[in-house]
Amino acid sequence: MKTSNRLICVFAVVVGLPAASLFGQSYNSDYVGSSPLSAAGDAAMDNYQSGGQLTSDELAQQFSPDSLAVPSGTSTSSTPSSTANVGTQQQMGLEVGGGSFTVNGQKAELYTVKIPYSRRLNERGTLELTLPVSYTVYDKALGFKDAKAYGTGINAGYAWQAFLKKDNVPYRWKITPSMGLYYRDSSDLNEGAWVINAGLSSSFAWQFSPGWVINIGNGISFAWNNGIKNYPDPIRDNQQTLKNGIHLYRMLDRWTVYAYMIDTEALNPAVVDSYQTYGIGAGYKLTKTRTLKATLLDEQGNGSYKSVRFTLGTSWQF
Repeated sequence: MKTSNRLICVFAVVVGLPAASLFGQSYNSDYVGSSPLSAAGDAAMDNYQSGGQLTSDELAQQFSPDSLAVPSGTSTSSTPSSTANVGTQQQMGLEVGGGSFTVNGQKAELYTVKIPYSRRLNERGTLELTLPVSYTVYDKALGFKDAKAYGTGINAGYAWQAFLKKDNVPYRWKITPSMGLYYRDSSDLNEGAWVINAGLSSSFAWQFSPGWVINIGNGISFAWNNGIKNYPDPIRDNQQTLKNGIHLYRMLDRWTVYAYMIDTEALNPAVVDSYQTYGIGAGYKLTKTRTLKATLLDEQGNGSYKSVRFTLGTSWQF
C-alpha cells in the first residue's frame, strides 16, 4: 500500500509540475494570460498592428509614386468637407502562420489564422477589425503527453489621421484607440481565461525619398484577465504592455519589401517581460486591388524566450 501511494505521488509530481509552469503560480505568469504568445500577448500585438504600422492600402494610396496626395493648399489639420479621392473604401485580408517558441525550456508549436478588415469612414477615419484564431501545442507539458490550447478574439479600432500626407509635406500621423476581447482555453490542463484589452497606438510615417518610407510605431495596451476553470488567482495577471517599433518600406513597381524591429516591455511581472521582434518580408501586387504578402519573424527575450514564425497573407481592396 505504501509503495502504491509513493507511485501515485511520483506520478502527480511528474504530471503536475509542467502544468504548474504553464498555468500555475510558480512563475506567477502563465501562457494563457501573460507570455508573448498568450491571450494578453495577442491583444497587445493586435492593438499595435491596428494603428502602429502601415497597411497595404495606405502605402498604395498615400506613398506610392502614383498616389493621390491631398492638394497642397489643403490644411493638414482642418476637417475635410468631402470624401473624394480618399482611396479604397474597404479592405479585407487572410493571414495564416506557423512556427515554434520556447519559454523557460518549455517548447511549443503555434499555428494562427488572422482575418483583418478595414472600412474607410471618411478622409481621416478608418474602422479597423481583427479576428485572430490560434492553436498551440505545448510539447510534453503533461509528463509524456502534449497539451493543446485554443484561442480566438476580436479587436476593433478607429484609426484617425491627425495629419494627412500632402504633396509638399511627405509625412502623415495617425492615432488609433482600440478595444478587444480574447479567449484562451486548454481542456488538457483544465485552464483558460477571458482577456479584455484597451489600447492606444500611434504611427508616424515619412516618405524621405521616392519609393522609401520609414514608420515609427508606438502602442500601449491594458489587459484585464478573468480566469475560468482551474485558472488560479486571475487578478494577478492584469497587464500593461508597451510596444515601440521602427519599420522601413521600399516600393519597387509591384513589389514592396520591408524590415522592422519592435521592442516590447511588460509593466507588470511576467515570465517574459522584455523581448524584441525582428521581421523581414515582401509584398507583391497581383492586381490593382489584390496583394500577396509573406513575413519571417524572429523573437528573442528574457526568460530564455525565443521564437521563429512565418506568415503568408493576402488582401483584397474593394
